[in-house]
Amino acid sequence: MSKKTTGGGYNSCLLAVVRWLAGIAVRCAGPKPRLYTPLQPDGFSAQPFSIMCRFAPDADLDPATVTPVGDEGYYLYLLNEAANWDYRTTKSLLFSIWQRPWGHSWLILESPRDRQEFGHTGDLGHSKPRFHDGVFQAIQEGDPNPIAYLWQTMSDGHFQTGKPNRPPSFVWRMPITRRRHQLIQEYVLQRKYDQFGVRSNNCTDMAVAVAALAGINLIHRIRLTGPQETTIWGRTARVWTDPQYRILDYSTPDVLETDLRQLARFGIGNDVTDWYLALKR
Repeated sequence: MSKKTTGGGYNSCLLAVVRWLAGIAVRCAGPKPRLYTPLQPDGFSAQPFSIMCRFAPDADLDPATVTPVGDEGYYLYLLNEAANWDYRTTKSLLFSIWQRPWGHSWLILESPRDRQEFGHTGDLGHSKPRFHDGVFQAIQEGDPNPIAYLWQTMSDGHFQTGKPNRPPSFVWRMPITRRRHQLIQEYVLQRKYDQFGVRSNNCTDMAVAVAALAGINLIHRIRLTGPQETTIWGRTARVWTDPQYRILDYSTPDVLETDLRQLARFGIGNDVTDWYLALKR
């Protein structure tokens, strides 16, 4: 969610989801939250975005259970490879990105006739350094705004078909109607794939946009507020000088996967990770 919203209801909703995401991280990863960090003395903070409404007004729901329903044989799958970045501090975040620079989100659209696996990928590093490489390179070169590299848009995006060369950490499935299936197919054919960015138009953004066409809204974005300086490998490094680069909002597979896992626990969609991993390549 990128549009500005005001009001006590929004703030209460945001606080609730922040506490929930932090609680999930604590139980899974240890004594400190990994997806949410309040404002630190150095200016660093990380805060997932909430959503105003889980389902679209015209969502296809069972009136008794308020869970998605569909036509026989029609399903949408969201496949996610979490990067497991550590948002507790600037140092822990940079180190986790250095260890595991990327995650990925993609989709399967299934009908009684076929099963299509696809996604949006890019940031290949052919004509320009990849986003993470560009930031670290700018830090080494003493750039006054190394984080500004994440505001660029790459022109190497493309439509991914079939299984990527990476296993998902979580696969979630929900039933859809034949009408929703058709809407998604039309969207996938019309979408432009050549542009790829961190702040928008990336793999997670596409997965969430398709889910919205299926009638469900997913939590997937995080707001990162960065300090002006941080210490990396014993050296003080500038993160930003121009205040326009202080706050970065973006979609991340880590937040999306936390949301999908919680939905499956509530009986909204299903965890089918084992089924997918057992499929023959």
